[in-house]
Amino acid sequence: MRDEEKQQSSNESNETKKTNVQRFLRKKWMLPAVYLGAAAIVLSAFFLMQNQDNTALEDPSGVSQPMEDGIEVLEGEAVPVTSANEVIKMPVVNESEVNIVGYFYDFNASAEEQEAALVYYNNMYYQNRGIDIATEDGESFEVTAALSGTVVKAEKDPLLGHVIEINHDNGVITHYHSLEGVEVEEGASVKQGDIIGRAGRNLYNADAAVHVHFEIRHNGNPVNPLDYFNQNLETLVDESHRMDEDIASAEEDAGDKEDTADEEDATGEEDAKDDEKNEDKNEEQPE
Repeated sequence: MRDEEKQQSSNESNETKKTNVQRFLRKKWMLPAVYLGAAAIVLSAFFLMQNQDNTALEDPSGVSQPMEDGIEVLEGEAVPVTSANEVIKMPVVNESEVNIVGYFYDFNASAEEQEAALVYYNNMYYQNRGIDIATEDGESFEVTAALSGTVVKAEKDPLLGHVIEINHDNGVITHYHSLEGVEVEEGASVKQGDIIGRAGRNLYNADAAVHVHFEIRHNGNPVNPLDYFNQNLETLVDESHRMDEDIASAEEDAGDKEDTADEEDATGEEDAKDDEKNEDKNEEQPE
């Protein structure tokens, strides 16, 4: 009897729950609410997956990059660039241990100084386009980069010995000749003071013995290194431009003078011809 009462009570309870659910579902706002809830779940899952993909793309290694002032800093080897604060240095480790044994040929120098700036090779004299540096005891020494820059040539020349050329932008290239070996490769970036080779001998200037030949060129034109040691590149470039302008102006003046001289010669020739014609006419007139 009690079992039948329990069973009847359970059935009544289930029917009551079904009735309540049916009443709940009949409400107008119920189905839209269910749809919105499902849509919210789907969108949340989508954005979560998208965020994970972006994180993987930004940093595959999973290691965060350092930040400076809110800006991401990419790590890697820094490329040396000629700093505006750098001044041109003699290409040696210790300037007090070396001497200048060959000087730049200056067209404005005295005859004696010009003679001392000639290089004798193969029974001919050549103008020195740079300076030659050696130690007093004639021993080899380390050669350094006079400025930061990029190596554009590093090779062995049968006449000049090992040769290195470094580009410093603004049309400025430093040349290092007569090296017995090189410590850098073409395309390498070097900082001022980096060791790039050692002084040696070459056939072109055998009289200088163990030395390094150093040149500074701006737009291919050699300048006297002694004029620009401890000066920055801006000074060199500005003065080089002024020299080019002076040369161009002098050449223009010389051309104008030559044109004037030619015109004067032509005028003189015409006057002479006129005088000659007048003399001929006078001779033809009867007395």
